[in-house]
Amino acid sequence: MATTETLRLYPYFLLDTWVFDDERTGLKEEAFVQGMTEMISRLLSLKGIGGASKGFQLEFGDQPFEGHDAALTWLRPGNMGGDWYTATLGGVVMEGWLCPALTLYFKTAPKQLYVHVDQLPAGIQPIWNPPAGVRTRQFVEAPKRS
Repeated sequence: MATTETLRLYPYFLLDTWVFDDERTGLKEEAFVQGMTEMISRLLSLKGIGGASKGFQLEFGDQPFEGHDAALTWLRPGNMGGDWYTATLGGVVMEGWLCPALTLYFKTAPKQLYVHVDQLPAGIQPIWNPPAGVRTRQFVEAPKRS
């Protein structure tokens, strides 16, 4: 049986926005914006995953995999990079934008993205605290409160 490779991130909630850190790519507090925070929140709610603001597991891939919760379909490129996706979540059609950080995980924007959300596994710390001197990067930051 062929296996489908999936990737895992551990988003958490910061300033009313889902963000993630990824030591492998140097991303720190990379924000899900332009509808993606709302899509993530809806999926977590539909799955009944409580306490996710402190972190949850997001598994994703460009091929269907056993247990995926949703399929996002590519819509169009963004005006300033990134790509727009749509999904029907609990009967509601939603759209969201994924920033150019997507290219750190895929050579080109996948036509479909399959996602699974779950509780944060024991022992996983979603917040990466890079040591002094380690450079981080960020394509999009969480909106600041006014």
